Amino acid sequence: MKIKFDRPTLLDAVGTAMYSVSSKNTIAAVEGILISCEGDTVTLVSYDLEKGMNIEIRAEVEEEGACIINAQSLFSIIKLMPAGIITLETNEFWRAKISCGSSEFELNGMDPREFPTLPDIVNETGFTIKQGDLKNMIAQTLFAVAQNDARPTFNGAYFKVKGNHITAVGCDSFRLAIREKTCELGNTEDTPEMSFIIPGKTLSEIMKMLNEPEEPVNISLNRKQVIFRFEKKNITFFSRLIEGEYIDYERIIPKNSTIFVDIDTEIFGGAIERASLVTDESAGKNKSLARCHFYDNKLEITSVSVNGKVRDEISTAHEGGEIEIGFNCRYLTEALKASQCDKLRLSLSSPYISMVIEPLEADENDKFIFLVLPCKLK
Repeated sequence: MKIKFDRPTLLDAVGTAMYSVSSKNTIAAVEGILISCEGDTVTLVSYDLEKGMNIEIRAEVEEEGACIINAQSLFSIIKLMPAGIITLETNEFWRAKISCGSSEFELNGMDPREFPTLPDIVNETGFTIKQGDLKNMIAQTLFAVAQNDARPTFNGAYFKVKGNHITAVGCDSFRLAIREKTCELGNTEDTPEMSFIIPGKTLSEIMKMLNEPEEPVNISLNRKQVIFRFEKKNITFFSRLIEGEYIDYERIIPKNSTIFVDIDTEIFGGAIERASLVTDESAGKNKSLARCHFYDNKLEITSVSVNGKVRDEISTAHEGGEIEIGFNCRYLTEALKASQCDKLRLSLSSPYISMVIEPLEADENDKFIFLVLPCKLK
């Protein structure tokens, strides 16, 4: 195999393929990228046994073939190569030579037949959505997705599509995030309604690829896989779906709040972050507690730990009685950052019931609801 690449094109393709390369695996092949070529098309495939990527780029192919090359080594070499044309060639023993100008590297490659078999990514149903809309929905739910919960469905975000309305939900039992939007969705005519759960790790990688807000991304499904297609860049990203039934999240939302507080997001977030400075997150969840006292158009925030004490007071617009309630600083801070709006409405009813966070100026066609579970005060 012998191929000549434009350096920026190859660097971008290898960097993107690394989103689905395994860094710690007993199977050496999944730490690499399978590179193959035919005609003037070069295909790069990566797969960590849960998610994978197929990227097609144009290059000058002098000799067709295929080889597996360690992804991290290849990326590091290309990144430090001088500007110019990069030549990649392999011999019959899968030894790869990478050269550009007077710089030349050699790496041990692998037989392409050692690459794991890819899952079936033939789609059965799907839709298209603007990258900007999808990125925003993921950003406002991913923070609430669990990372290593014993309940598999909590480790992913739940999506429901009905007509032109899409809902995304994340929950880790301490927080709940619901994001709803009515937007321009394509190809939904044949499938009036669909729902699925995508692993949080997959969504973290997809977020990095959603860089063109007005460009569409096609999302299709089969029984076990979700497939994202970026046609403009000839990229196909696929991942396993999480099986199981998602929680009845509507039932969790408090319906009888009696206290309503309108508050500036930046000011509130700043006060909570200052409160977190004297807490010790590593000591446990309850050690990072902020005590919030809502009363008379004011919010008093205090935090006490072995490290010190902090007190802050900010102005609010308050309706209803007063309440004193505790929250994990990190959980609250992440929710406020994910809100992406200037003013919030907080709804409360009891020190033992979740606080509801919504935009002050809600739009029924474009809204979010966050819940943060309180901590027990001593």
